[in-house]
Amino acid sequence: DQSGKERTWMTQFHTLVASDLDGTLLPEGQTELPCAVFDEIRRLHDCGVLFCAASGRPLDALRELFAPVADEIAYMSENAAYVCYGRELLHTIPMPRELCAELVAYLGTRTDCVSRACTTTGRYYFVPTATAQANLDAVGVEFGGCRIVKDFSEVKGDVTQISAISAGDMNIPAREILPLWQDRIGAAVTGEHWLDFTAAGKDKGLHLLCAHFGIPQENTYAFGDSYNDAPMLRAAAHPYLMSIAPADLKAEFATQIDDVTSVLKTLGH
Repeated sequence: DQSGKERTWMTQFHTLVASDLDGTLLPEGQTELPCAVFDEIRRLHDCGVLFCAASGRPLDALRELFAPVADEIAYMSENAAYVCYGRELLHTIPMPRELCAELVAYLGTRTDCVSRACTTTGRYYFVPTATAQANLDAVGVEFGGCRIVKDFSEVKGDVTQISAISAGDMNIPAREILPLWQDRIGAAVTGEHWLDFTAAGKDKGLHLLCAHFGIPQENTYAFGDSYNDAPMLRAAAHPYLMSIAPADLKAEFATQIDDVTSVLKTLGH
C-alpha cells in the first residue's frame, strides 16, 4: 500500500542531494548530461542517497533530460512548484490567480520582454501586441505544446510559474521589474534571459522532500549558481556554489566549485 511504500522510501534514503541544472550540473551551452552523471546518480541511489533535479524547467523537460534515471530521482520542477519522486507527484504549489492576471497584464505593457505561464494544463505565451510578437520571435518558443494567447483570461488550470523572457540581458529590465513584485510573490533572475515568478521555492522543495522521506537536514547537499538557488543553498547543510556565480552570492557561500560531478563522486561512501 501507499503507506508501506513511503516507509520503504524513508528507510531507503538517508541523504538528499539537490542540484540546479543550467549553469550548475549542465554547463551553459550544453544540452545533454554526460553518462558520468547518470552513473553517479545510480551509485548514490544504491547507497541511500536521493538525487533531486532542482530547476525552473518544466517536469517533462527534466524527465527527458534525465531519461536514463528518470524514475530513480526526485524533481523540483518550475523552481519547486512541482515536487515529485519518479512518476509520483508529491506536492504542488500554485500561484494566486488574481495576482497572476495582474502580473501578466503588467508584463504585457513592457517592450523588452515576453511573458509565459506554466500551468497544470499546459504552457501559455502572452502576445497582446505586435511588440510582444516581435519579442517572442526574438526569444523563440522553448518547449513544444505551447499555446499563444492574447491575455490571461484564456489560461486554464492552476498557475505554477510565470516567466518574463528577454532576448537581451534580463538583468536590465529586472532592475525595474523586481522592486515592483518581489515583495508580493517569489521572484528571481534565473538565467541570462529569464526572470521567474512563483509561490514556490527550492528551499520549500528541499524541506518537503526531507519531510517526506525522513531525511535529516544535516544530511542535505545543494548545488547552484544563481539567485533562485540561494534559498535552497541556505536551507542545505552543505551548500556548493558554482564559481561562475554573481559576486554577492560568492560573498555569502564560501564553498565554490567548478564541477558538480567531481563532488558527487565523493559522496555516499
